[in-house]
Amino acid sequence: GVGLRVWLPLLVLATVVGRGRGQTFFNTDLVTGAETRACCVRPEFGNDDSAPELQECRQWCRAMIPYSTLQSCKMNQTCSNAMTHMINGLAQAEERLSQSTVCTENDQVCFPGVSCSGGQCQAPPNAMTVKCELALRRGVCGYHFPVCVSDQVTISYELCDETCLEVIAFCNMTMAEVTGVDLCSDRNFGCTSGAEGMRGGLVLVTVAAAFAALMARGSALR
Repeated sequence: GVGLRVWLPLLVLATVVGRGRGQTFFNTDLVTGAETRACCVRPEFGNDDSAPELQECRQWCRAMIPYSTLQSCKMNQTCSNAMTHMINGLAQAEERLSQSTVCTENDQVCFPGVSCSGGQCQAPPNAMTVKCELALRRGVCGYHFPVCVSDQVTISYELCDETCLEVIAFCNMTMAEVTGVDLCSDRNFGCTSGAEGMRGGLVLVTVAAAFAALMARGSALR
């Protein structure tokens, strides 16, 4: 009837389909078949009045997600999961850094073969650093808020290489230790990286040595 013809173009088909380790949301106009952006928008974290339940997530992740993500349609659950990983990650990083030797010049962990950029390697115990906290924020928030281009297309559920390397370099741990899942890519395109990282302070040419040392330590513990 007339009512159906009027309302049908407004209907959105919302189907959640498992894809690998993530989910893809399909929202398509039933009449035209055109892609929609009902969920693929920059997330709204609200404020203390409109969304008090998102207070912690707003504090840790809002500045890290300057892009569109399908998680905009399920903020409460996504933020709850992100904050669980953030709290656990910060606790792990504090413990790990308390046992690590850290460069006084750039706050990188002094792995064998990693340059201290003219500074000195300070023996443990060392406290949580701002750079480690920022690296964790990028990693955890990027992991839980993967970037999308439409409701049909998520660019990648993997984290960019530089994001994962920053967690290793400044926190002496891997993102897999925080999330329990290895979703780190070996590239810096077609992936999620969160806000701009600390590229100026991170000596990327020596991070391979840091990663190798970290993996060697993990093998020795098994």
